[in-house]
Amino acid sequence: MAKRLVIADASPLIGLAAAGEFDLLRQLFGEIAVTDAVRDEVLTGGELPGSRELKDAIQSGWVVVVNSSFDANAFSGLGAGEASVLAFAIGHPAPCLVLMDDLSGRSHARANGIAHIGLAGVLVAAKNQGLVRSVRALLERLEASDFRLSRQVVAAVIEQAGER
Repeated sequence: MAKRLVIADASPLIGLAAAGEFDLLRQLFGEIAVTDAVRDEVLTGGELPGSRELKDAIQSGWVVVVNSSFDANAFSGLGAGEASVLAFAIGHPAPCLVLMDDLSGRSHARANGIAHIGLAGVLVAAKNQGLVRSVRALLERLEASDFRLSRQVVAAVIEQAGER
């Protein structure tokens, strides 16, 4: 059986960096991929959360950059990052797990049979594997950094993490 490729969109990268937990990706998945479009989107931020962390992870080798060409019309309503991630996952011969928060992007992933989780799912997985003590504390750090998750998502994550 082929190893599952984990490929991330910008939002989970930025969110984990904002919470000070970017390395959770390495701890959970070992190696992840980003498309060149996602890399460019995150690095364009200069000193915004995720920029330094992504540069360091690429240099360390646990984040690999993949080229993704795609037909922008195939993914209406999506930005270049989301579209490139989905195009790569659809065209990849091995199973993929897409890390993406965008609801429309997740809908496209579901329609194409691609496994996907968002930042909230990454936080719950980290808690379930004993990598973090409190998801609630990470959510508070996210809120303090102006990274926004809906109240419904926050409530669901806290419940899934057993922190009600």
